[in-house]
Amino acid sequence: MEMSEEKTKYCPYCGAQIDYKYTTCPSCGKPQPPIDGQLPLRTTGKKNALLAAILSLLITGAGQIYLGKVWRGLAYLVTVLLMGILFDGILTFDELMILGVVFSIISAWDAYRMANEINRS
Repeated sequence: MEMSEEKTKYCPYCGAQIDYKYTTCPSCGKPQPPIDGQLPLRTTGKKNALLAAILSLLITGAGQIYLGKVWRGLAYLVTVLLMGILFDGILTFDELMILGVVFSIISAWDAYRMANEINRS
């Protein structure tokens, strides 16, 4: 079978015109069906849910960044830093640490859940 000279294709889900090499539509994020006779240049890999959770425990939001959700990860990180600044004179150091640990656990749970969701799709 001869390859087409076209360098673009249409996403069957959202109709966006995209480069034929894409395995995932940049507009809607849906995986693209393969073109006959062509191997995909880049395949989407599975994400390690445990690694995402551990990263978020070590640095709040790092697991989300590992999963490609950079803005979400930065939001977690900025929120925990702002909480530390805003509550500095109100809470004791121990209370601030407990609040930070609780927020890191929430971030780790979210990263673990997101990784499993990404792996299912």
